[in-house]
Amino acid sequence: MRRVAALAVCGSFALALAACGGGGGTGQAQNLADSTTKAVYNDDPGGVTAHFDNDLKSQVTRTQVGILSDQMHKQGDYRGLSFLSSDPNKNEYTYRANFSKGSMNVVMRLDQNGDIAAYRVLAPANTQ
Repeated sequence: MRRVAALAVCGSFALALAACGGGGGTGQAQNLADSTTKAVYNDDPGGVTAHFDNDLKSQVTRTQVGILSDQMHKQGDYRGLSFLSSDPNKNEYTYRANFSKGSMNVVMRLDQNGDIAAYRVLAPANTQ
């Protein structure tokens, strides 16, 4: 299975880690997305990577987490996730991360073992 990881800038800053995956349930996916998003918000790299697969873990830096955490804090207090969509063929889930002053989209893909194989947070284009 081929895996690719990259840091992307989407309008503002975004942590984009992409890979292949499959397997896992919606409840599990939302719990994993929420705990990972909370860890990003809290600038906790260990918490961010706690459920990442081994390939993805090695791609995350403290700096990336800190930059994204700062972007999230500009959106205000974290208020949880809302489910937007899923693609069962890719085992990919999209959520809206809700904050007191705005929102960001979280896209996550699980691998066949239920580990996070891709996690992307897209910052709004108007975030400075």
